[in-house]
Amino acid sequence: MPLKLPRYMFRRANGSFRYKRNVPKDLRKVIPKATVYRQLGNTYQDALRALPKVHAEIEALFDLERRTTDEQRATALVRERLGERHQSMFIDGAVDPEWPEFDDFQDLAEDVEHAVPKGVVRQLKAASSDAAPMSLCRVLEEYYAYKAEESDNGLRTRMDRIRKDLILCLGKNRFEWTELKDLTRADANAYRDLLLSRMSPNPVQRNLGVVKAAVNHVLLEHDLDLRNVFQAIKIKGAGSSNTDRLPITDEQLDLITPAFESNDVAKALLILLTDTGARLAEITGLEVKDVDLDKAILHIRPNDRRGLKTKTSTRSIPRSHRATECLREHQVGLADTDPIFPAYAQPRGNDKASAMLMKRLRTVIADKKITMHSLRHRMKDKLRNSGCPENLSMEILGHAQGSVAANYGSGYAIDVMREALVKVWGE
Repeated sequence: MPLKLPRYMFRRANGSFRYKRNVPKDLRKVIPKATVYRQLGNTYQDALRALPKVHAEIEALFDLERRTTDEQRATALVRERLGERHQSMFIDGAVDPEWPEFDDFQDLAEDVEHAVPKGVVRQLKAASSDAAPMSLCRVLEEYYAYKAEESDNGLRTRMDRIRKDLILCLGKNRFEWTELKDLTRADANAYRDLLLSRMSPNPVQRNLGVVKAAVNHVLLEHDLDLRNVFQAIKIKGAGSSNTDRLPITDEQLDLITPAFESNDVAKALLILLTDTGARLAEITGLEVKDVDLDKAILHIRPNDRRGLKTKTSTRSIPRSHRATECLREHQVGLADTDPIFPAYAQPRGNDKASAMLMKRLRTVIADKKITMHSLRHRMKDKLRNSGCPENLSMEILGHAQGSVAANYGSGYAIDVMREALVKVWGE
């Protein structure tokens, strides 16, 4: 019987396996090939192990190309074809139409017109001594470039949504060409009202928070003495509440457990989320090297498959006996850099895992205030009710701590954490 090959895997005539993926149409002009290939291995088992990592790498390549702006592509092209001097002039906008260098940019635009996206050609043709306006469009691009150096963590997707909403609200010309100094509080309130027409107050507050932070970043970096019109926008009903999302109770946990036992991965994720209080993305992105079986420690840290929400999310925490045994079973035959949950250790894999888990949870609990994230709230409550100090609880859960002093030192010892968690586990 012929092997059933997963998507994007094919077998060559010599018996080895390769990854084959057609380049999406929207990237054909920036990736100079119609199809990308990667070697997966000589045996079917090797290929299956390599497939998730290779697929994640290709997805990351496509995502990077999509996130690269026309301005960034044009800048790289100028450096490659015309050299560093022209690149500096292009970045600074110091290109007088009377200078011979201006013709260099026009000639380059002509040469590449049918080989690169139209936006890149427009950037090259627009090279002049007039600096680009400090508009909301430029503000978001600069802020993303700054934040992406730390970690993306879905920021690109959120920025794209914000961009579309601002254009819908203010119009493309006002978004791309109006200077920050000419924006008004009415513009900011109009954006807020547009979001409120389809979102609840808290998501609106989060989106406005990104725009506010982006503007503050640019004001500081460019030393601009301007008012941030997105500062202190009033959003009625926004703010955290102890009823926004409820912790799951012990009784509810007992009720939902049978719904997860029919699937080994679902069962494992339920155990790990319950006994660590970790975020789902922190668990689905684990690699074998993140698990110390001998010392029963879990290292939550960034890797090539996913970043972490904040810097304080990086931490090492103890594991319960059942979590240790569960992880031991799931890493049999895997190498150090292999993902423990390969089906979800890929772009948007966390969303797929969440959907899979929520589908099971909803067969038992219909209350929308109870979700898989409620297990994290449960751990917070369990630690608090067992007398665990707040700072220790925050370190176990990877919460940011407000004071500067809290960030000094290497944190609590594993044994101290274990002592607090044992009270929750009941071991």
